[in-house]
Amino acid sequence: MLVQRRPPRKPNVQIVPLIDVIFFILVFFMLFTTFRTHPAGLNLELPKSVTSDKSTPTQVVISISADGRMFLGERQVNSASLKAEIGQSIKKRPDLFVVIKADKNTKYDYVVQAMDDVRQVGGYRFGLAVRPRDATN
Repeated sequence: MLVQRRPPRKPNVQIVPLIDVIFFILVFFMLFTTFRTHPAGLNLELPKSVTSDKSTPTQVVISISADGRMFLGERQVNSASLKAEIGQSIKKRPDLFVVIKADKNTKYDYVVQAMDDVRQVGGYRFGLAVRPRDATN
């Protein structure tokens, strides 16, 4: 019986499956880092400590109703008291971030007035709060 030997085949690298694997790894890490940078959706119960220091907040929320009333946190304030309190907070914490939440029916003038009040006392870090829109809208 005569056995014929085939010449040895050269190994070849299949590049298409390799590209698929690399693509899936890339997508995984892109999604993972996106979820890690937006922790607002996480419901965490932090451990308690007796020796924790009470640090000043890094952000302040100014709410503006549709009729132009301004609230600092839960308290209603006017322009003068808003300037005074934001000014004191900025002296204590120069990196204070001011969030302005305005009703969607609020006149633009009221929002600009609140931004002006913050700027007059030295606050230049602020943002406007919005609600995320559904993908279907």
